[in-house]
Amino acid sequence: MKNNLWELIRYGVIGVLTTVVNFAVFYLFESVLAVNANLANVISVICAVIFAYITNKQFVFRSHCPSFRALWRESFSFFSARGITMLIEVGGVFLATTVLHCNAMLSKAAINVIVLVLNYIFSKCFVFQKGESGK
Repeated sequence: MKNNLWELIRYGVIGVLTTVVNFAVFYLFESVLAVNANLANVISVICAVIFAYITNKQFVFRSHCPSFRALWRESFSFFSARGITMLIEVGGVFLATTVLHCNAMLSKAAINVIVLVLNYIFSKCFVFQKGESGK
């Protein structure tokens, strides 16, 4: 129970940092460089997902893969799961900004809450499983 609490706290901290990466890149592309909000969102999500894999592997779930095959399986599972939530985020921001004409940053923030919860569930249950990656 205590380990799960610390894991959740670590996930929260890394989640905040991942969100900062996501929003900072989004702001840079959308507001500073005047890139279309939907393209800026895709770029920002890709950067955040790469950051999230490295930090979740090392600091949250403390995963150590005993072989290249285990690393390949873990990373494939992670990026597949994040691909699903990326589609939810990109689709949600597209719907909110293009169809509903909502503020891009507020839309991204609201959808990010759903994505954050789904990402934890996928990582905990399907990606960084004890025994699967040599933990």
